Amino acid sequence: MKILKIFVRRDDFQKIEDAWSFAISIIVFNTVIISFWRQFYYTFIGSNVFWKFIEMNVAFSMYLFLLCGLVAMRSGIQRAISFPLVTLPYIFTPIYALMLSWLNLPRGLAFTIAFIHSLLLSSKHDPVILSVRIFAYSQLFLVVRHWL
Repeated sequence: MKILKIFVRRDDFQKIEDAWSFAISIIVFNTVIISFWRQFYYTFIGSNVFWKFIEMNVAFSMYLFLLCGLVAMRSGIQRAISFPLVTLPYIFTPIYALMLSWLNLPRGLAFTIAFIHSLLLSSKHDPVILSVRIFAYSQLFLVVRHWL
């Protein structure tokens, strides 16, 4: 029950300062890709899907390192260690997509809901970090809107 509180209460979310947060973000990213595997496969049809999967993981890791470096420069090392946990709400993306399809709404909004959920959990909205996150989300949404 303690783990579920971090999805709702910002204070509990900010208290997590463990080094395992980066591993959790990679697990969340891979869970989202596997849950949308058919769409991922159709996006990269005609190429080696395994290598594209690895390339996506490398690109996501570089994105996290960039954000963690920005957070470390702006807010300190302790915040940078826990920053990758802002990707945690994306674990609910397949559930959001299913619920939106039941309501006859565009399933692509599932990523928007998860993005807004992660913005609400982050404590400080530093303009530089927020602009990098919004740019990355807009690039993700350009691909995802064709998936769903």
